Amino acid sequence: MAFQNGRTVKVYQGSSATGTLIAGARTKSLTINNEPIDVTTDDASGFRTLLSDVATKSVDVSVEGLLFDDAVLSIAANGTGLLAEHTLDIEGIGEINGDFFLNSFESGAEYNGSITFTASLQSSGAYTYTAG
Repeated sequence: MAFQNGRTVKVYQGSSATGTLIAGARTKSLTINNEPIDVTTDDASGFRTLLSDVATKSVDVSVEGLLFDDAVLSIAANGTGLLAEHTLDIEGIGEINGDFFLNSFESGAEYNGSITFTASLQSSGAYTYTAG
């Protein structure tokens, strides 16, 4: 088994095939949450008991990178398009696609003539993972 570096991460509004590339990442994190259903009762002898089903599934994405244009800033500043289809494309690993809410956006000082940014996205509804 070969290690995957996940070096190239791109964020698209829409699909990676037909959507708009809105961010190129320099650093990134991805959290997939599968919140369990806790059915612990007093007769569990003090041990937690979980169902095998998931109560809430969610994906949180944090991205830091360089702005290509004003696409992300426009979405954040205008408050329109905050909840839209997005695709996180991790080269050599796969894609996560679904509706995501642009939760936060922060812009920083220049980096070698480019403007830096930090943004976080939270999934809303069902999402899909497709291996690369």
